Amino acid sequence: MKKEKMQFWEKLIGSPDTHTLEATIFHITCISTILLFTCSIFFNYSIGLYTLSLLLIPAVLATCFVYYLSRYKFRLNLAVAIFCTLGNLLFIAFYLNNSGINGPGLIIYLLFFFLVMSIVPKNQRLIWMAVNIMVAVSLIFFQFYHPELVPVKYKDEFSRHLDFGYVYFFTLIIVYFIITNIISRYNRERQLAQKRAEQLELANQSKNKLFSILAHDLRSPLNSIQSFLEISMEIGIEESEKRNINSSLLKETQYTGQMLINLLSWSKTQMDGVKVRLISLELERTLEPTLLLQTSLAEEKGIKLSNRIEKYIQVIADRDMLELIIRNLVNNAVKFTPAGGEITVSSETHGHECWIKIKDTGIGIALQEYESIFSLHSESTYGTNQEKGVGLGLVLCKEFIAMQHGRIWVESTLNVGTTFYVAINLAVQADLFPLHLN
Repeated sequence: MKKEKMQFWEKLIGSPDTHTLEATIFHITCISTILLFTCSIFFNYSIGLYTLSLLLIPAVLATCFVYYLSRYKFRLNLAVAIFCTLGNLLFIAFYLNNSGINGPGLIIYLLFFFLVMSIVPKNQRLIWMAVNIMVAVSLIFFQFYHPELVPVKYKDEFSRHLDFGYVYFFTLIIVYFIITNIISRYNRERQLAQKRAEQLELANQSKNKLFSILAHDLRSPLNSIQSFLEISMEIGIEESEKRNINSSLLKETQYTGQMLINLLSWSKTQMDGVKVRLISLELERTLEPTLLLQTSLAEEKGIKLSNRIEKYIQVIADRDMLELIIRNLVNNAVKFTPAGGEITVSSETHGHECWIKIKDTGIGIALQEYESIFSLHSESTYGTNQEKGVGLGLVLCKEFIAMQHGRIWVESTLNVGTTFYVAINLAVQADLFPLHLN
């Protein structure tokens, strides 16, 4: 019920996402004014102020118009200008027809000034304050010199006191709602600012960690290549030794290349440049080229890679993202599986999802590291052959699978092996997502 009331109130005054604070205050002002004037038509009539009741009818219509102009046509500046101009003219008529200084006119004009200060641009505040003072002082002096033109129109003293109480009550209500809205919006903006500051701090920490790792890990292969070239130019190297050095440099270059691919992909996601193109894919055919390439890399380390993905399974995925995810997970398995080990890539269907399993017989992951391995806060570690990585691969896997409405998790036992699970939606679930499928 409370949520429904908040949604209804937001519809009336405008959402913070579509209207500024000044606009929502103006809408509250208009709604309060419409209620005040409508009630005042009947109240003033009941205490004998018939002329004033008639004056309030066009005032209600004019307030409805400026509210519509700002709330639904987004013409706040024009609506405020009309409201302020008509408000001053209405006050003059109200003052002259409601007993002048002997009525509640000056209280209402002070409330009107408070409302104006809440909604007008900063550079117009002094102007409208000067107008307010000029109008109020002029009317007071006018009544002082011509009291017969501003007579007391109350039937009796009780009606006068009742009118003051009525105006005080509505003034209190209007000020309460406007102050409450300002405080609420201020707290909301403060919380958003704190959240943005925390996110920025985390982003800076991740960036600093990433750059420090890159500074170290990119230097290593470059130094190795430079040292080899310097040695080869100065002294002769035997063919067998040359082949060993070439093999070592090739492995470093491969891991460095994969690291740069991950870095570029991650940088693109941070700049909001990644576009997800979800299409229906046959899983086995899509991943076959990636797994063939990974098979040859695994064999170089003496690891058996088995492809047991079922045929004819159709999934909803972005081809490039899915290939990058599986490539990183298999690379990770190769990195942490010793020679003679085995890696198996398989698939299972569970309800509306297809689970892709990458299982290895590697060194495993400690239970307390399960969550951190999918973030830049995890410590980068060396593989079984001292392979080095930045730790971006699993971060990308988590981000890219989330963009495809999927999930990723891990199960592992130290010194036994690790299994990564990637859950992706089957093609029969395409109607669940409002994305164009080709």
